Amino acid sequence: MAAVWSWSFARAAHIDLPRFAPLLLAVGTWLVYVTDRILDGLDRANREYLRERHHFYSEHRKAFLAANAVVCPIFLWIVFTRMSPAARLEDSAVFAVAALYFLLVHAHGAGVERWLPKELAVGTLFAAATAVPTWSRIAGHRLALVPVVALFALLCWLNCVAIEAWEGTPATRAGAHSTTVWVGRHLQELAAGTALLSIGLAATHFRADALFCLYLASAMAALLLLWLARSNNFTAIQLRVAVDAVLLTPLLFTAWMR
Repeated sequence: MAAVWSWSFARAAHIDLPRFAPLLLAVGTWLVYVTDRILDGLDRANREYLRERHHFYSEHRKAFLAANAVVCPIFLWIVFTRMSPAARLEDSAVFAVAALYFLLVHAHGAGVERWLPKELAVGTLFAAATAVPTWSRIAGHRLALVPVVALFALLCWLNCVAIEAWEGTPATRAGAHSTTVWVGRHLQELAAGTALLSIGLAATHFRADALFCLYLASAMAALLLLWLARSNNFTAIQLRVAVDAVLLTPLLFTAWMR
């Protein structure tokens, strides 16, 4: 997903990313995700909040730590030898903020999430990290990219809230942030509103081929999220997979964004 949107942002800005950039982003996202899951599994005080995926990473912790030990040096070598200084600086800034937030969450738990819910933080930071490879390579017209990145951040936030709402236990729902609870209750309305906003933005960028396609892809993702929210035919695990899959809609417009 990270690689797909990173490439799409680049096409919307009419630039060509180095071939390693989307792959590097995907690997970096995976490393952060695995580390977060492992740290979650170590928190025995909140075992009742953990889901199947947390238990999976906890049970196979040694294997994933070994994989991380192999991948991390290669990842860092590429970052410091192949990435442009501007991209490295901005990526490092996003990574530092994300690392600080997750460390605070794992150290202080609910106290940190009380002022910044994890769902909102993850959605915003993921969108920012995905946009950095393009953002760092354009100058003079960066503001044109802000609306579509903000829209993607909104979709990511709704994605995280949907997972919390569909996969959460009574214990996790009771401890959820008030904004997460509210968004979860109004997920259908917010998904529909996001789809309408995306269509409206697409209409204003009809002549910008790649950007127009990306707004349409956002609209399709929001409509698919709405469909999932209204459906009663899926299990929690199926919904968990499907809600991530809907964010791959830019793939449907690949031919038009080249």
